[in-house]
Amino acid sequence: MLFSKNAYAILCRMPQPHRIQRIQWLVPVVLFALSLAVRLPGLDGFITADEPKWIDRSRWFAVGLLFPEQECPPVDYGREEPTQGLSCTLQIGYPGVTTMWAGAIGLLLHYWQVVQPTGVDLETFLTGLSNYMLDTTVIAPSRAPFAVVGALFVALLYVFLRRLFNFWVAIIAALIIALSPYQIALSRVVHHDSFNTMFMILSLLALIGYWLRRWPWYWLLISAVLGGLALLSKQVSWFMPPFVAVVAGLTWIYRWGEAVPPDGQLRYLVGGQNGRTVARLLGEGILWLVVAALTFVALFPAMWVIPGEALTTIFINSTRLVEEGHSHFFFGEISFDPGPLFYPVGWALRATPFEIIGLIGVVGAMLAFFVQRRSVGRWLMTHPVEMVLLTYAGLLFIFVSLSAKKMVRYFSPAFPVIDVFIAFGWLWLLGALGFGLARLFSLAKQQPEPEVAEHADESTPRPAYLPLRNGLALALLAIIVAVQSGSVVSNYPYYLTYYNPMFGGIQGASKVMTIVGWGEGLNDAGVYLSQQPDAKSLHVLTERACTQIRPFFVGRVSCLNSSLGGLLMADYIVYYYNVLQRDMPLPEQRAYLEQHQTPVHRVVLQDFDYVFIYRNPIEHQVDRKTNSAAKRLMTFGYNLEPDGQLTLFWQNLGLNDAPLLVGLAPTSGVYPSDGGVANTQRSWITCQPNPDFTASLTTAKAIIESECDLESFEPEPGLYDIQLAVGDGSQVMPIPSSRLAVVQVEPDGTFQPVDLVEPKPVQE
Repeated sequence: MLFSKNAYAILCRMPQPHRIQRIQWLVPVVLFALSLAVRLPGLDGFITADEPKWIDRSRWFAVGLLFPEQECPPVDYGREEPTQGLSCTLQIGYPGVTTMWAGAIGLLLHYWQVVQPTGVDLETFLTGLSNYMLDTTVIAPSRAPFAVVGALFVALLYVFLRRLFNFWVAIIAALIIALSPYQIALSRVVHHDSFNTMFMILSLLALIGYWLRRWPWYWLLISAVLGGLALLSKQVSWFMPPFVAVVAGLTWIYRWGEAVPPDGQLRYLVGGQNGRTVARLLGEGILWLVVAALTFVALFPAMWVIPGEALTTIFINSTRLVEEGHSHFFFGEISFDPGPLFYPVGWALRATPFEIIGLIGVVGAMLAFFVQRRSVGRWLMTHPVEMVLLTYAGLLFIFVSLSAKKMVRYFSPAFPVIDVFIAFGWLWLLGALGFGLARLFSLAKQQPEPEVAEHADESTPRPAYLPLRNGLALALLAIIVAVQSGSVVSNYPYYLTYYNPMFGGIQGASKVMTIVGWGEGLNDAGVYLSQQPDAKSLHVLTERACTQIRPFFVGRVSCLNSSLGGLLMADYIVYYYNVLQRDMPLPEQRAYLEQHQTPVHRVVLQDFDYVFIYRNPIEHQVDRKTNSAAKRLMTFGYNLEPDGQLTLFWQNLGLNDAPLLVGLAPTSGVYPSDGGVANTQRSWITCQPNPDFTASLTTAKAIIESECDLESFEPEPGLYDIQLAVGDGSQVMPIPSSRLAVVQVEPDGTFQPVDLVEPKPVQE
């Protein structure tokens, strides 16, 4: 057996190196600097889907605090009427208050550093920010407070864990979090998941330290304040108050166990000491709730003026989010609730190889535990902190899994706890490796291990392989920094492009689950489109990703085909991978572009196509209403070559393989008062579907291209009116309202489309 009972006993209590003990204050400083170094650069590189709204909420939050006379608009899922003053700080029911505080601070710092010297006053700056097209200069300043707090969290987490466990557990967990690309990504966007995670974890660790490790009384207050900040961040944190009761119950169980007298007479516990323990825990739990509530009210100005509306809005939003879902691609299926496996799989895909290997170490330690036939009950009673952390992660998993609305980041408050156990797993692996190497090189030959108590201190004799294990642990820290720094650098500046290489990276993740892409790459699409001729006059459709591309594109952007009036209306059509992955675009347009058009540009990140940009092939749009036949077809537009080759773009609404015709007739070039040219004066030809579209003729709503040879009319030079018709047997059935185009036939026989306008009324 590689690892004996006594070696396991000192597994997580490895002594801190003496040199580190002398400079232990420097470790969190270095962790903060390292975390900040990977979180601050490149903050303005792109924008995620939700950030424009959160920056907009942050500026109105600041307006409400600083300018009580300024009116702010209604908000989504909450206040339906405009308001003024502190009521403006109610912007959403998430409640997202800490997010808005940080975003507002970032905007104010940007104003004082950049905008104020230009002479613009603060109120004008805040109220003038567009919520339609975000000013790119405010992205980095708005994000900066989140990056700083995220780096501070890593340092504080180390301090808390070192007090609860030891240097090795704390430093391994802190380094993994500091250099985790996914956790870096979450901590540098204007959103609430990172704040929610930080405050929940630190609050939990402080509470554990107070109740289970007998830390001084002020740690209870620190936990409560941090808990209040978590409650101000996101609804997931409402898990904390009931979990405080769970921790109190577990604390009572452990204290009950400690109080059992040597003779095991339980009657001793029925009396005063047990009652006093219960009363004290109950009182401290109530104090935690009171301080957390006071923090919630003190930092949420809307609670000072409209408390009822604020709480109602939070409740309504919480209920809505629990009940609603959104489409997911998960293991080959598209659904609105991917089920409980979503979070474990999502965590594994976002984890680093070090986390996966550490998890294997945890499994190894558990197997060794059972092989050694150790007592589970004794382990549970002698490891209260670990038991509470396990309970927290397990109950949080159940809590977030109950909602149909799922995103991997919703489970992020459990990630640091998982990393603590991963640190244990690594220590077990290093201990096993150290023991094996010592045996291999005879370092432990005929050197019996001393008996080690569960709570052994540094004066207890150590096995001969312990120095080797310490050396391996130091080497591990260096490897974590080197390897994870490589992942950080290779995914800069997005970090969200990182997926676990052990599972195929982003290519592997895209085959397993959604959602791949939160806005990264759409900035590059905007830059590309802005470089096209007459970019300011271009109209771009992005299919549900408009807020992420607008700040980086100088033209007009629309989110949905319906906002344009139908399919294939924009100059460019941009598809984002997570939209395609969930099959959210209108299928007929997507099928047409994918099968018959080639993207003019792709945005490739990590050797993966994130964005596809198509140029609309239709050069001349037509009036779709007048050039349609009910239950037969709708015409989108046409292209005309100088040699008279006319390409029609139309949608099959039931025409199928019936003939489609165009008719040519001379025209004076004005809209006739009688609505058109007589059919007897019009010649007709049949337009044949392009061979690539033959199979689509029987597909409902398919977009078809048909070719019409206008030269076959052998027209004389002049203006000609073109009308559409459909065939029914041997008959030609013109579409009465149709006037597809007017073309000019030049003396040299070339064809040119003519843009005509309605004649102006004659002035009397």
